[in-house]
Amino acid sequence: MPAPHTVTVVSTVTVTSTVPALRRVFQPDAVARGVVQVLKEEYKISDIGDATCPDGQVVEPGNSFSCMVQVSGKWRSVKIVVKSVDGEYEVGQPR
Repeated sequence: MPAPHTVTVVSTVTVTSTVPALRRVFQPDAVARGVVQVLKEEYKISDIGDATCPDGQVVEPGNSFSCMVQVSGKWRSVKIVVKSVDGEYEVGQPR
């Protein structure tokens, strides 16, 4: 099993005003595009369809969440682990 791949996606970070402080969150559509790209280019999975990722995921090292991606027509979970405050994250294999 190949190791998870890490990508830097600076454009997926937005700042939302929340009380009591500002927090940075990922843009779900941009993360979904990054997931599809990593699965196709790094994992060499050819039959990748749509992907969706949840809203409101904080850009904080150690935070993890799951995106859903179509692989050969079936929805699979892909674990995302935030690696840095700059928006770098690790993409796991579909499960």
